[in-house]
Amino acid sequence: MKTYITQGQPHYEVVLSVAIIAIARKVIILDLKEVDSLSLIGIASIIIALTVGYFLMKRSAPHDKVEGTTEN
Repeated sequence: MKTYITQGQPHYEVVLSVAIIAIARKVIILDLKEVDSLSLIGIASIIIALTVGYFLMKRSAPHDKVEGTTEN
C-alpha cells in the first residue's frame, strides 16, 4: 500500500498503465474473424478513453522535480 499511496495522494498513473496493458493484451490475442464490429468499436473507444485519460493526467501533473538540479 505504501507503493501505491505516497503523501496521501493515490497514483492514478499505475491504474491507467495497467488498464492500457490489459486492453493491449486483449487486442493482441483478438481473433478478428470471430469478433463483431460493435465489439471492435467498443475496444477502440476504451483505448481512446484510456490514452486521453493518461495524456491529461500526465499533462496536469505538477513538475516539482527537475532532473539534474541540486538544492543547496
